[in-house]
Amino acid sequence: MGSEKRSVAAAAYDVLAPAYDVLTGGYAYDSWIAALQRLALSHGLDGRRVLDVACGTGHSMLPWLERGYEVVGVDVSERMAAVARAKGLEVHVADMRALPPLGQFNLVTCLGDGLNHLLEPEDVRRALGEMRCALAPGGLAVFDLNLLTAYRDTPDTIVEVEDRVVLWPGAGARIAAPGGVGELVVDVFEREGELWRRTRSRQPHRHHPLVDVLGAARAEGYAIVGVYGQHPGVRLEDTADEHVHAKAIVIARR
Repeated sequence: MGSEKRSVAAAAYDVLAPAYDVLTGGYAYDSWIAALQRLALSHGLDGRRVLDVACGTGHSMLPWLERGYEVVGVDVSERMAAVARAKGLEVHVADMRALPPLGQFNLVTCLGDGLNHLLEPEDVRRALGEMRCALAPGGLAVFDLNLLTAYRDTPDTIVEVEDRVVLWPGAGARIAAPGGVGELVVDVFEREGELWRRTRSRQPHRHHPLVDVLGAARAEGYAIVGVYGQHPGVRLEDTADEHVHAKAIVIARR
């Protein structure tokens, strides 16, 4: 794990942490996790211990808890973890390429583009290997991956809640070629008396071709048991196409 790489991701999300729930408030986390739970159960999920890698402020942890699972989270950002802990969640601060020893889990998830924040293919493989080590024998990993479609037409987004405005221009994050790199720049404006304070989060993204990531997962000892294409929202299909779907959902067994 390179300290420079870790500091880039941590710094980006430390800045974004106070506004992250504002920015993602409209996301259908409950429906998404319900769909992923159904898929995991259909592929033999057995047991109720879940590790959520790159858990952020805990949005994707809460639906598992509400369904009776024991959930532990890991995130690289101390401030994101602090927001999650304020919700009563157990979250540890660590890089996904060097997970702490937390025992073994029946299910490990890595959602919300976590792997696309890693800029080197070897870092993706390393992260997948760390997640495999956290799985109990026969356990399942569920991770998503942004496909080329997600990067070809990234929109501008503005969210305003009370004294906070989040501005997310999409142009910088666009990636046209397989394996390309873009940068998502998010500006957060917060009112301080008569003035506004701006902070900026820079998040480099890399498109990792799905076929390469599946190969890396197999090399780390996974059996791929399901690959699904996801359209915006929670519309899943039984195949994943780089030029059709925004995301791929991968289910792999240790």
